[in-house]
Amino acid sequence: MNKKWISTACTLDCWDSCSIKALVEGSELKKLVGNPENPVTGGFLCEKGYKHIQMRNSRDRLLKPLIREDGDLREASWDEALGLVASKMDSLRKNYPTTSLLYISEFGNSGVLKKADQRFFNAFGGATMPTGSLCAGAGVEAQRYDFGKCLSHEPTDFINSKMIIIWGRNPASTGPHMMPFFKKAKEKGAKIVVIDPLPSETATISDVHLSPKPGTDGLIALYMAKILIENNLADMEYINKNTVGFENLKKTLLKISQEEVFTRTGIDPKEIEKLALEYGRAKPAAIILGFGIQRYSNGGDTIRAIDALGAVTGNIGKSGGGVSYNNSVADGLIDEDFLKGTDLANEKKTYKRPLLGEFILTEKNPPVRMIYTARANPVNQGMDATKILEAFESVDFKVTLDMYLTDTAAASDVVLPVRHFLEEDNIIMPPANHSYINYCNKVVEPPGGVLSETEILNHLAEKLGLVDFPIMSADQWIDRITQPMKEKIDIKLLKEKPLKVPGLLDIPWSDSEFMTPSGKFEFYSETAEKEGFSALPEKMNIQVETTKEYPFYLITPKLRGSLHSQHFALIEEEHTPVVYMNRERAREMGLKERDNISITTEKGSLKAILNLDKEILPDRVMVYQGGWMKKGGGVNRIIPERYSEMGIHAAYYEVVCRVEKK
Repeated sequence: MNKKWISTACTLDCWDSCSIKALVEGSELKKLVGNPENPVTGGFLCEKGYKHIQMRNSRDRLLKPLIREDGDLREASWDEALGLVASKMDSLRKNYPTTSLLYISEFGNSGVLKKADQRFFNAFGGATMPTGSLCAGAGVEAQRYDFGKCLSHEPTDFINSKMIIIWGRNPASTGPHMMPFFKKAKEKGAKIVVIDPLPSETATISDVHLSPKPGTDGLIALYMAKILIENNLADMEYINKNTVGFENLKKTLLKISQEEVFTRTGIDPKEIEKLALEYGRAKPAAIILGFGIQRYSNGGDTIRAIDALGAVTGNIGKSGGGVSYNNSVADGLIDEDFLKGTDLANEKKTYKRPLLGEFILTEKNPPVRMIYTARANPVNQGMDATKILEAFESVDFKVTLDMYLTDTAAASDVVLPVRHFLEEDNIIMPPANHSYINYCNKVVEPPGGVLSETEILNHLAEKLGLVDFPIMSADQWIDRITQPMKEKIDIKLLKEKPLKVPGLLDIPWSDSEFMTPSGKFEFYSETAEKEGFSALPEKMNIQVETTKEYPFYLITPKLRGSLHSQHFALIEEEHTPVVYMNRERAREMGLKERDNISITTEKGSLKAILNLDKEILPDRVMVYQGGWMKKGGGVNRIIPERYSEMGIHAAYYEVVCRVEKK
């Protein structure tokens, strides 16, 4: 039987975007392995990567369209389902503003071709589209103010670090391809520090683990900067040459007291002082940021404070140093204007992503009459998911594209099945963790005539007569939108193996040419000030604190084996949440392992099971997010709609709760 290896890449929206080689025998997919052509991810796939074959072949995968009839979803033909969607869209544009159609898209399945639906809705006349972020937006805006954009060091560079501070991130779970480089750095003598309010697998390899109160990371960074300045460890040569606003920052730092640091962070100031001195003397020293520290209302200022810490020590632009968060290295390689067709829209309107439920229920100009959801599960993943479900149920007509009958699909009137990434062509741009572009070659044929998202859009565009949405195959779309890329990259070679974005500096900002208005790193950002924020990073308090009624902080990280809610599709049993609590605190409350409990916030209660953990601190509890509501999960049902103004970013972790025995 004919065997061949095909180059592709994981389209899950995580840190790593792993390069993959797929083994095909005849027409059957046999195996997925890491592609060694990518030096960051080539060694192995993560747990989620190895599940792709299972996700593609699951008996629960949707293979036929579904239409709601008499309250239930039934199977339908593609002609019937697409005809119904087109008819509803045509009626809407004839009778109402096109912005009464709400278009929801996230990044459950990434790739540049997926953005073609933006052109489709703009060609339709416009739709209400999302603004803000559920993932990384506050930090992205913060680094725009400080550096001009986000750029990260390649993980391969961290073996040159003498100290690595992993801040608000658990790469052992969410980006495991970093771990081998941390371990190599440690073998060479680097000190590993983890700052995280929760115990984690990453923390087990650390030399130091600080566990602050949630939302206080920015104060820790500013206090560390103060200690460095007071001990003459600020790199004044670097500061004077490459930064602006240092004296302004210095004045604010001097106001920070030990008492304030202890009261707010819960950490002995002497521990922070010791870390500051070690960080200042350990050049080069790297800081690696996670998304968790900016899931608070002060998230943007937190990132700015940590950026400032890196600049005070002169670690920016140095091999083994830097403040690595996200990685915008591929700007200009895709024809985004053609892909999105923004100028085609006659009407434009946006909603704030963290306030989805509130927007649908209260918007009157015009009210939402139709929802089209792609690559997203907002009924499960949005804030105050109970409100979002209520909002969905209030809307006349809902269409969802998905491989599975998720909570969102189950609340829809039409569900259109879509292809797995192994069944179509696409291009994956570099993620946060590295600078490699991947071409996703089609590996196998889709089952039963399942259409791609582009093909669905083609059919709808034909039925609606959208002349500004070109009817093209995936190959034609890719050929058209990669025109800028072809000037720098051989697409034929890209189809054979991942390629690094050409022309990048080996070390971000090593040329000291920052993309800020001043051309320097900006402690003091006039851009931030003009946009309504403090010019300096502030030590803002979060909006909630524990009380007698709600004595615990609630933190809801991702589960190692699932990207948000996606891989819970493979868990057939109940998704009852598990609450992780400090063992001694539970004993004081008369609670035992595996007790049936309720966890309650200002938004309501969930049934849960108790798990005792001696490592987690007594003032906080943890619940992994992603479990499906219809299977008893859905912790976002009790997460209130709260966000950071900077980046309009969802503050998922800014919530307090109580735990009681059922």
